[in-house]
Amino acid sequence: MKIYNNDKNVLQAARERIGMLFDNFETINVSISSGKDSTVLYFLALQEAIKRGRKIIAFFQDQEAEYQASIDLMKILMSHPNVTPAWYQVPIYMTNATSYTDYFLYVWGENEEWMREKDDLAIHSIDEEYPKRFYDFFGWYEKKNKDAAFLVGLRADESLTRFRAVTKHPGWSGLNWSTGTEGSAYKFYPIYDWTVYDVWKFIYDYDLPYNKIYDLMFMANYTIYNRMRVSNLVHEKSFKCLVDLPKFEPETFDKLSKRISGISTAARYASEKLVFDNKTLPTHYKTWKEFRDFLLENIPNETHKNKFIARYEKQEQTERMFQAQVGQLLINDYENNRSYDTKRKEKTKKLKEKWMEIL
Repeated sequence: MKIYNNDKNVLQAARERIGMLFDNFETINVSISSGKDSTVLYFLALQEAIKRGRKIIAFFQDQEAEYQASIDLMKILMSHPNVTPAWYQVPIYMTNATSYTDYFLYVWGENEEWMREKDDLAIHSIDEEYPKRFYDFFGWYEKKNKDAAFLVGLRADESLTRFRAVTKHPGWSGLNWSTGTEGSAYKFYPIYDWTVYDVWKFIYDYDLPYNKIYDLMFMANYTIYNRMRVSNLVHEKSFKCLVDLPKFEPETFDKLSKRISGISTAARYASEKLVFDNKTLPTHYKTWKEFRDFLLENIPNETHKNKFIARYEKQEQTERMFQAQVGQLLINDYENNRSYDTKRKEKTKKLKEKWMEIL
């Protein structure tokens, strides 16, 4: 349950939390993405570090297919004298949701033509084996720095899932706004109780630099409620940003189109329901199973086709599941990153009906 403390505002509470972390940890590591939340968290930690004459580590996993505005901001954040940059520009594989031929973007890969040159402030190579996938790299990095406090800009206000993520399993010293990690490192969420209004008010009050893509999104009538997101440009959860990329950053769009296939198609059709969305069954198919089978049959890569088939044979044979499988096939999610739990959805539906009866 949510318990509100009216004795202090969220800014005061966040400063107290961060101050307590500085009291107990020699190393403060702030994960930044160029998004508004991590930017606010960075400056809160930086202000505390300056006050104490200390430094923070700023961690950024550069996925190459980034907004130029994100990189412009990153150069500012990484250049502060009280910051130790952990800006990684090393080879990893990123899922490409826009193509059936280029399944991955080999970010910063050897012998690849990158979208831009590596930055002088960044780390360009690692002299040991490390995971070549995005989320696995985070775990590896945390294990390498297990005595640090890892600050993350998650906010519970964004969704019930995030509220549970940052509060359900108390981590260090039983704090509800922290979680433990596999490598004995601890993650902390000092701004977990902030709203989107708190975030932008802090940026305004302190006249802080921020990602200018937000200005373009605002002028394009994006809602501030979970639509204004800054992320990798080809990931299965964010590729729809390509629709406006030619308008927002035409040079970035041009470089990305030359870097990897599927970009122009996604930019044209990502917002259309029948191309990348599984909410509406096309009129010339009678069932979701029929549509799913058509998509399966036309996957050009036999290895990936067989992997989809093997996975689907183990899943329940219902129209609801076939519809979910169509959603994966449309974005070529053969790694099962966008998995679906139809039983959970059914439970959610029944719970909603129960509450409607009570209300």
